[in-house]
Amino acid sequence: MNAYQPLIEAKEAFEFLTLRGRFFRWKKTPPKKLELIYLPYYFFQLGVKNKKGEERRFLAGIDAVSGSFALVDDKNLKPKEISEIEFSPQLELEQAEELVLKEARWFLYQKSLQERERYQLVSWESQGLFYYPYWVGYYPNPGGSWDFLALDAISGILQGGRARRIFILAFSRFRVPSSA
Repeated sequence: MNAYQPLIEAKEAFEFLTLRGRFFRWKKTPPKKLELIYLPYYFFQLGVKNKKGEERRFLAGIDAVSGSFALVDDKNLKPKEISEIEFSPQLELEQAEELVLKEARWFLYQKSLQERERYQLVSWESQGLFYYPYWVGYYPNPGGSWDFLALDAISGILQGGRARRIFILAFSRFRVPSSA
């Protein structure tokens, strides 16, 4: 399967995901478990033109679990092969293409309003299905349940909000049983 190489190593991810106390910064809570997971995404190369005729290209991703849209910085993406998948894609390429066009147009509309310059989507090309890496740290709660934090294994950005919903959906419904 096509995937991207993580740039953040396990030791670095462990440090990123070690929680600091709210009142006592010296108090640390390391994750009890740390794992590298790969979520399925469809990637698209988008071509955008402004009113002056200047054209720019962007890489956009639609996660294949819930259909969320994200712009991706492609300069650090290094392809690699993985042998096993953990999460099966729930969207077909055609569904992802519809979503990326709808979301890209909405994003460009918002950007046009912010910058008072008109942007237009002029081209899009599918890059296919790739698995994107994340480090996930698990923490026990006092009530006996578990919580988690996710870290983008390429950019080192903590994931929250929309991304957290994707992880919860993927963990609860679409994890492929391991062969071990």
